[in-house]
Amino acid sequence: MQLNRFLVTAIKIGLGAVLFVPLFVSDSMFFPFITAKNFPFRIIVEILAALWIILALRDQSYFPKRSWLFISVAALLGVIALATVFGVDVSRSFWSNYERMEGLLGQLHIFAYFLILISVFKTEKDWWRFFHISFLASLLVGGYALLQLAGTLQIHQGSTRIDATLGNATYFAVYLLFHVFLALYYFLKAPERAWKVAYAALFLFEVFLLYQTATRGAILGFIGGIIIFGLLYGFLSKEKTARIFALGAISVIILAALGFYLARDSQLVQGNETLRRLRNISLADDTTQSRFYIWNMSFQAFKERPILGWGPENFTVIFSKYFDPRMWKQEPWFDRAHNAVFDWLVAGGVLGLAAYLSVFGSAFYILFKKYRERKILETELSVFAALLAGFFFQNLFVFDQLTSYVMLFAVLGYIHYFAVAESSPAKNISRISIGASQVYSAAALIALLSTLYFFNVKPLIANFSLISALESANAGRFEEAQKLFRRSIDLSPLGKREAREQYAHFSSLIASHSEIPEAVRASALNESIAEMKALTDASPRDSRGYLFLGSVLSAAGQRAEAIAAFEKALELSPKKQQIIFLVAQVYAEGGRYEEAVGLAKMGAELDPTYTDAAHNLITLQIVAGKNEDALRGIRDLRARNLVSADNLKSWASIFASRKNYVAAIDLYKQAVELAPTDIQMRINLAASYYESGQLNLAISEIQKAIAVGPSFKAQGEEFIRQLSSGKKP
Repeated sequence: MQLNRFLVTAIKIGLGAVLFVPLFVSDSMFFPFITAKNFPFRIIVEILAALWIILALRDQSYFPKRSWLFISVAALLGVIALATVFGVDVSRSFWSNYERMEGLLGQLHIFAYFLILISVFKTEKDWWRFFHISFLASLLVGGYALLQLAGTLQIHQGSTRIDATLGNATYFAVYLLFHVFLALYYFLKAPERAWKVAYAALFLFEVFLLYQTATRGAILGFIGGIIIFGLLYGFLSKEKTARIFALGAISVIILAALGFYLARDSQLVQGNETLRRLRNISLADDTTQSRFYIWNMSFQAFKERPILGWGPENFTVIFSKYFDPRMWKQEPWFDRAHNAVFDWLVAGGVLGLAAYLSVFGSAFYILFKKYRERKILETELSVFAALLAGFFFQNLFVFDQLTSYVMLFAVLGYIHYFAVAESSPAKNISRISIGASQVYSAAALIALLSTLYFFNVKPLIANFSLISALESANAGRFEEAQKLFRRSIDLSPLGKREAREQYAHFSSLIASHSEIPEAVRASALNESIAEMKALTDASPRDSRGYLFLGSVLSAAGQRAEAIAAFEKALELSPKKQQIIFLVAQVYAEGGRYEEAVGLAKMGAELDPTYTDAAHNLITLQIVAGKNEDALRGIRDLRARNLVSADNLKSWASIFASRKNYVAAIDLYKQAVELAPTDIQMRINLAASYYESGQLNLAISEIQKAIAVGPSFKAQGEEFIRQLSSGKKP
């Protein structure tokens, strides 16, 4: 029994340690805010899982009790496993990557964490200690955020939106959202005034930090959650003080909302980032529009694979295939739908979404059922129903990650405790023989060593190797960088894709540097080509891999193979302008002007508001000799004020290089109208006049340049002297 007590204590300490994972950041790791948290979390959970197995084998009372919530969470894991097996990229679905570290492997660790929580925490005191350790961790994270606000520490996103040790304001906001409601919960339950004051201070501190993140989804989730809390607590409580408290909470929200609306155009609102972001919420907002586009893309993908979806971590595949051309304003690659419903619909199909929703449904069911049975009070019902509702709302605009999972499944574990707290405990006797228990325990320890090595040690070394490779490359130690890239690629499937892409990028960059030994350049190109071919073989539906392959093949001078790779990328993502313009440029460089112009025209027509697309089309039309089409396009854009002086200068220079000085002069004159003080523009115009035999106009233009910029006088007069003597400056 002494061993059992030791195991229980060790597991509880380990679960408390998990709550400090949000503090972990390491600049020596690739994706320092993600990997530095996930690897410690996984290592701790794997160790705890082995200890829990040994404990449960010795004492069956530590096996989890069933509830609808437990069944829903287990069903969700089962669907994820099936979606991984039947998805479009099993390896990526299982391992994920350094940027997310989720996938089936990540979900297995989350499930193990939840399983251990509900098996070991058997009393209210256990949960009290656990959540108060989380309060301590949140204060440390919050202290870091305060130093960011004070300017002592850098905000990692480069704005005024604090992100603490999470590296992302949205991640931090979700983390705070849980602690706000947990502080409210213990404030309501605290019997002593001193504790109430402490919880109230913590609540206000967390709300203040939440406000400073300027994260609209989480802030609105908090506001909505408080309203739900107020309604439930106010209607259900029999105490007058409680009803007044609930009514007061709702009144504060309503008055704040009314004041905000009345002052929406004031300097106070416009000068504050949080208020300005809330005020600018609109269906016409670019960010909102992009969410609608990407949700529609997700729904189209769901219709193609409706039952089990595409598998976890395969959103980039459907982002390429169903790309909406109106997304050109956004970042070039999305790996999430930024909506939990659509993320699960894409990753796991209708079964995945149903399982995910059932987790929330069963939690709400337990809360209301236990309240009706008078096993919990209106405090538990109102706070946790509000928390789950607020969290679910904000998750309609973002996606989950480790810190939100840790807090969510902690709260779900506590709700599971409500469901099973009154059930009869299992007998404190193991039905497994001592010999079998020892064998299973030994197997658990062996499995622990294996998982630690394959799931953590090797991927960790691969991660360190990748960041070291990048540092070596930047420092000019190219042979060392090569070895480290190869090491990172060979060590583990986790991060292999990112290591291959980084190696291909490195190889492409050094290919044209003659000061680097030829042997180094050639070997890097050959190896990265082989790695990118292996990547495209493993993920044949992902256009991104073919783009990297095409780039490194092009750098190696293998033009035909590069074009084939780029064409394959275009086939997989036929509406993505980035790829269309790339292929068009490659065609133009190879003299395939008709195909280049045809592609560029298609890219421009996909979304007429994409003016850069129209600019690219005009450039290719000039290069292809389609002068009338190009000039017609320029006139149209000028009529709509969609052309800059730099655009006109660029096109004029191409015309001049093709000795079409009439067109060049006309465009330079238009450019000068837009930028009359640009001396270089006037010099270019003078040069075109000179080349067309209009010497007087050339001299006149240089004189105008001198008048505009007196500092150019000496040089300009020298140009005039040379032109007058028949010499070209």
